[in-house]
Amino acid sequence: MKRTAIVHIGLEKTGSTAIQRWFAAQRDQMLGHGIFIPQSIGFPNHTKLVAACLDDGAVDNIKAYQLFASGLSEKRYRERIFAALAREIRAEAAPWHTLLISSELISSRLSSAAELQRLHDQIGRHVDAVKYVIFLRRQDQLALSRFSSILRSGHDQFDNVFVNYSPANFLSIPDGRLISDDLFFYDYRLILERFTGLADAELCVFPYGAVSPIQVMAELLKIEASEQTLQVGRHNSALSAEAQFILAQLNRDHVVQFPSGMRNDAYRRLQRRVESEMAGAGRQVERQAAHQFYLRYHAVNQQIADQYWKGQPLFKLDFSAYPESVDYAELPQKLSGVLAGYQDAAQALPTREPLRKLIKYSLKRFKATASALVASRFD
Repeated sequence: MKRTAIVHIGLEKTGSTAIQRWFAAQRDQMLGHGIFIPQSIGFPNHTKLVAACLDDGAVDNIKAYQLFASGLSEKRYRERIFAALAREIRAEAAPWHTLLISSELISSRLSSAAELQRLHDQIGRHVDAVKYVIFLRRQDQLALSRFSSILRSGHDQFDNVFVNYSPANFLSIPDGRLISDDLFFYDYRLILERFTGLADAELCVFPYGAVSPIQVMAELLKIEASEQTLQVGRHNSALSAEAQFILAQLNRDHVVQFPSGMRNDAYRRLQRRVESEMAGAGRQVERQAAHQFYLRYHAVNQQIADQYWKGQPLFKLDFSAYPESVDYAELPQKLSGVLAGYQDAAQALPTREPLRKLIKYSLKRFKATASALVASRFD
């Protein structure tokens, strides 16, 4: 029986969370249709696989946490994740013909030829062909939606929505590697080229917003998605300007992840409280600014449309939803009292790794190192 892998690679802010929650809710039913979704590489977002595919020395915020939590070196972590995937696939008794993988970090973290080949090889060893699926979103809309995620991850500036933030996601990178938002988010030619040279692979490109991403995935999988599923609300939605302003201020004095890789869960809970209590209309940018940002990529978008969509436009070029002018100058004074209350709450939060957790994970790392040393003697 011929087997195929369908690999959903993003982009971020194109319904990835909704897709993955649908996969998780339907995992057993999908297996009955011959579609196997592994769990050992992260679930429902296969982030562990992405972390394992990053080159040595390329450590982003996700990989930093995985290395901290596992106590393993980069080499041992990679070996463990790849081996776990292989064991899980071998152990699955139900017959399957489609291996389903999903992580938007595939497009927003992996960039070197070695990383893409590593991913492709690990998936390809279990199937006969690989189909990569990506959703593209108009760049100005993507940037505006993504800015909320940037603030959640620790960015401490409010004004510039179009900030080049990808370098901040990496704690370390190999010498000579370039990291930029164009490489990971906005220049679709650069993104797609990384996948077009892989052997026995097909790249499927879809504009976000034209149809439901879940509907697209259901059609690719040759199964039906319920009307209720297709109408599910958005996840990780954009924050209000008020919430964004407060998070930017709080992020100046608090981190979402400690240098060790441990996540600052207490501060993350405060962030979520701000999001909930300061809910409102999403942040906006001026029409002219949005249009100018988009124009940087218009020619590239046309190239992609010619290559993948027979010249049909990828996106509608209607910018009328943006206001002609935006003024958030009053926010500091308007929110001074509210901000002071959150700052007081933040004072009680740890500024360093909690000792109990640090000891727990230190012991875990010690055991992992000892086990690795023992195993190396028998390699």
